[in-house]
Amino acid sequence: MVGELVLSAFLEAAFNRLFSLDVVNFLRGEKLQEDLLKKLKIKLLSINGVINDAEKKQMTDPNVKAWLVEVIDAVYESEDILDEIETEASKTKSEAEFESTTSKVRNFLANVSVNPFERKMKSRVQEVLNKLEYLASQVELLELKKGSNVGDGVGGHSSQRLPSSSFVDQSVIYGRDDDKEKITELLLCDDIESGNHPSVITIVGMGGLGKTTLAQLVYNDKRIEDQFGLKAWVCVSEEFDVKRVTRAILEEITLSKDDATELNTLQRKLKEKLMGNKFLIVLDDVWNENKSNWEVLQSPFNYGAPGSKILVTTRSKRVALTIRCAQIHYPKELAEEDCWTVFATHAFGKEDCNANPSLEPIGRKIVAKCKGLPLALKTLGGLLYTKLSAEEWETILASDIWNMPNEESNIIPALILSYHYLPSHLKRCFAYCSLFPKDYEFEMEDLVLLWMAENFLQISHKDKRIEDVGNDYFHDLLSRCFFQQSSSNRTCFVMHDLLNDLAKFVSGEFCFRLEGDKAQYIATRTRHFSYLQIRLEVFNRFDSICKANRLRTFLLFGSHWRSEYKMMSSKIASDLSSTNKSLRSLSLSGYFNMNELSDSIGNLKYLRYMNLSWTRIKRLPDSTCQLYNLQTLKLYQCELLEELPLDMHKLVNLRHLNFVGTKVDKMPTQLGKLKNLQTLTSFYCSGSNIKELGQLNNLRGQLSLMQLQNVVIPMDAAEANMENKKGLETLELGWSENNEDSLNERTVLEKLKPHTNLKNLTIRNYSGTRLPDWFADGSLSTMVSLELSSCKYCFSLPPLGQLPSLKKLSISGFDAIVAISSDFYGSSPIAQPFGSLEILEFEDMAAWEEWCCFENHIEAAAFTHLQELHIENCPKLKGQLPQHLPCLTELVIDGCHELASSIPMSQVLQNLELRECKKLLLKHLPSTLHYVGISGSGINDSLLGKILINNPCLTELSIINRPDMELPMCHCYTSLLDLTIINSCNSLCFLLLNFFPKLQELYLERCKHLESFSNSEEHQEFITSLNWLEILSCPKFVSFGKGEFSAPKLEWCRIAGMESLKSLPEQMHVLLPSLAHLTLEYCPLIESFPEGGLPSKLKYLTISGCSKLIASRMDWGLCRLHSLLHFYISCGYDNVESFPEEGLFPTSLSTLFLSNFRNLKSIHQMGLHCLTSLKELCIHDCPNLQGLPDEGLPKSLSILTITGNCPLLAKRCQKEKGEDWHKIACIPLIRIEDEIVT
Repeated sequence: MVGELVLSAFLEAAFNRLFSLDVVNFLRGEKLQEDLLKKLKIKLLSINGVINDAEKKQMTDPNVKAWLVEVIDAVYESEDILDEIETEASKTKSEAEFESTTSKVRNFLANVSVNPFERKMKSRVQEVLNKLEYLASQVELLELKKGSNVGDGVGGHSSQRLPSSSFVDQSVIYGRDDDKEKITELLLCDDIESGNHPSVITIVGMGGLGKTTLAQLVYNDKRIEDQFGLKAWVCVSEEFDVKRVTRAILEEITLSKDDATELNTLQRKLKEKLMGNKFLIVLDDVWNENKSNWEVLQSPFNYGAPGSKILVTTRSKRVALTIRCAQIHYPKELAEEDCWTVFATHAFGKEDCNANPSLEPIGRKIVAKCKGLPLALKTLGGLLYTKLSAEEWETILASDIWNMPNEESNIIPALILSYHYLPSHLKRCFAYCSLFPKDYEFEMEDLVLLWMAENFLQISHKDKRIEDVGNDYFHDLLSRCFFQQSSSNRTCFVMHDLLNDLAKFVSGEFCFRLEGDKAQYIATRTRHFSYLQIRLEVFNRFDSICKANRLRTFLLFGSHWRSEYKMMSSKIASDLSSTNKSLRSLSLSGYFNMNELSDSIGNLKYLRYMNLSWTRIKRLPDSTCQLYNLQTLKLYQCELLEELPLDMHKLVNLRHLNFVGTKVDKMPTQLGKLKNLQTLTSFYCSGSNIKELGQLNNLRGQLSLMQLQNVVIPMDAAEANMENKKGLETLELGWSENNEDSLNERTVLEKLKPHTNLKNLTIRNYSGTRLPDWFADGSLSTMVSLELSSCKYCFSLPPLGQLPSLKKLSISGFDAIVAISSDFYGSSPIAQPFGSLEILEFEDMAAWEEWCCFENHIEAAAFTHLQELHIENCPKLKGQLPQHLPCLTELVIDGCHELASSIPMSQVLQNLELRECKKLLLKHLPSTLHYVGISGSGINDSLLGKILINNPCLTELSIINRPDMELPMCHCYTSLLDLTIINSCNSLCFLLLNFFPKLQELYLERCKHLESFSNSEEHQEFITSLNWLEILSCPKFVSFGKGEFSAPKLEWCRIAGMESLKSLPEQMHVLLPSLAHLTLEYCPLIESFPEGGLPSKLKYLTISGCSKLIASRMDWGLCRLHSLLHFYISCGYDNVESFPEEGLFPTSLSTLFLSNFRNLKSIHQMGLHCLTSLKELCIHDCPNLQGLPDEGLPKSLSILTITGNCPLLAKRCQKEKGEDWHKIACIPLIRIEDEIVT
């Protein structure tokens, strides 16, 4: 299916480019023979005439398929030639514009007797022509016939009826009512027998049957919404990575990214969120048949409330059996009439099929061939929506593709037909998506930029942005169901697995996706390459790329969070830019060890897209400015990047520049020449350079305009022309912190009035005495978020209450404001003050004394939708707060020492945090609280007791810096799940955990008099729910109890800075059976582990600064712990010269981290070689370590890291010349400091 993949779409646009005015003028100067290019066009057109016939015959004739592949290869070569000609033409024109006159260049060219470019182009064109001549001669032998293309497929155009920007209506689902009801009933029923273990229900069926859609239908049912307090949807896919899936569930529940690196930390956080809550988790598209992986994943699920459920979709019954699901549901193929309804909905849209009665009988025959699969019905229906004649429908019904052997491709014929009849410009775009890993979530904007870089987008109207053309293409594919919106992230999209397979099938060997950690064969004609990041990239994984030296695309996909440090061999990047000079798209983002870019990057003259985000690159080479075609440059979160190249103005085709999160604080000169620029994330003002912005009226998205104190002439700000930048949605205006030119800044800000489309505005360090008039003239009517920060001389606030769309307002650092008056609300008799506001924050208001009272009817009308109110560090504030806040769910008051108000009235208040506000009136606290945080003064012992007793839903209590407070120990606090005490409750000597029967997390720090968890030898602490325990710096804590300390669910324990603690809990191996992660830090009196040793399920063990314990290491008994995988030891003990001793660790150990061994001289050969499962060895701060064992390191080792103060060892491990190099040369990845050696 590769024939028309590039040819038809290429021909539609290539020759328009070739015979543009710029190119024609250039060719005259170059004297390149025009007849050669005409011959090239004729040959390509003649071959294109038989492409449709070849497309059909390739399914049964391998010779035709091979011929098509050769045609595509020749077409790619032709496109490269045209690209080079166009690049040279545009570059020459641009250079001429930088000279005084264009004629200088033309005269120069005319005087050149022999032009190397002309000679090279003639040779290349002739070479491709010879190849095309041969391919054309094969047409008759292969019996290929010319024919017209049908409908809008194979190079045709879309019907005007095509809705280019409509989204798929996921609610239009037919024939699944019974399935939905059955699954909903299973989810709603109570499972008494399962206890705290959530029941698992599995939907099993073949690909394309609609399992995911059915699960989504159930997931969004109102009954499910009402039943489950927490819900999460996670797409699992073929790679069952427990840490990735756990993080995805956690982020889905918290709606925020999480940067935890350890599985145990992620599971603890997830457990906290699930604890005591009735939840539903959907795990979509599960392939894992490994029982132990499932058991690890589901361990946090057991802490939810009874009745919690897991819903799994899978193609395999074996998966359902592996996870021991309570029920399996098999959706059936859709009934005949339901199939017709699904098909007709997509084929006819809102129109009645009776409008064209001749189509229905043909359509029903097509439906019968789809075998009841909704995905096939939707995609074919979407295809036929643009075809209006019975002849076109008959052609599809009679297609040979229906008879294609399934074993040939394992692709559903209906999907192949849907692709076959796509418009040619969409085929190329869809096939390119084969580079995406399965279930990869992508953003429309990113994909469009990649399409743009590959020159897939063709502008039909001069006044239309090329990005908008890409958006239209995207929505076309979305409307035809080739993409679908992600259920977990509404800003992202995914491809169904079967459509991903289809994309891979139709792209053939021209697109290649590297998966796994092994090198794979890559064909020499591969043009587009992608790979899924692994933690440490080694060069041999990319060996075969050297053979594919005509790559246009090199992309990576993976996490860029700092918790997932990725490293790449420097050889990969340097070889890439020197051997693949045809690259259009290059992404090296996420590799934190990448600190420089080779000068050879300037050789990539076709490069249009470059992404270096999340790298540690310090500078861009000057040769970057030779990338004349560059359209997109992403430098997001390049934290060490200090400047941009001086000649960036030469990148005249640059459209998108993102350098958020860098150290860049000055702009290259002449940036205004980049008139195509659409995205400029930041602009730093110096002198009058702000006027450069006046020429950049195409800017869109976000812009941070910084260092505005350097704008000394206000009219320069006016020339920035901000009011005409209608594409900007987010604007930040910032001055330096210590500027005091109030009058100038006020005038400058007045001149920076934004367009009325602006939605988010931030103003920082403004020194004017008041905000400009455009805050009150209706210009900000579409404003959604407003942040005003550190405007220390501003003595009043504009009538922000009249901004009708405002949802979030943050005001901080207004040192001159004494009172907030009714002017803050505005005077409109119609508009409801702050009618849309949901979040209001005041912070660091040093002089603020009064929030003025209002007439009752005004107050009642204001803040009707406010959900969160934060007032922090406002030390002089007194008087009353607004009292009528019916939707308030979160209230934070901190550092308001004089505030004597009652707290606002709300029947839905859940989170209350009070810090340093001792005068606050707290007579009537609600009984709806879920979280209470107390710090400093504010709540006394009596009130704390009432809060604990009167709030049956209270699950979390935090007490910080209240040494005088007493924690009442006379009641059983049955709802409390999380307790934190820091530097508080000095009277507490014994914390009786039996008073907290459901406690799951306990954090204690600097409790000065705490001695133990029990006060008698007979007392047994049996904590059935405790999962997480941290005790830090409690100087008198001597034991976990005089009796037994039993916590059967405890998984994570950290004990640090306990100077009096002599022993760990007795019988840990029996009483703490679930313990998986144990950390011991700076406990100088602990000499040994308890009798019986550590729990058998322990996986992670950290010992740091425990000198007596380390001295007795041969008695640890770790060799019996066959689950132990990771061991971290920081010694700080001078008597260790050789480590580890033989038999110290179990053979299961996979990671060993040695740190701070000051006198370590050698690594014990036998102690290390018995670790047959060791994969990673890290050596840190071992200044006297003289070398590695004579016999080298374990053969299983794949990662060796040497960091910190290890001068002797680092020298011996130098590549090629170090004395120990031969011992480690076979290790796949060696890292010394930040450098990847192999």
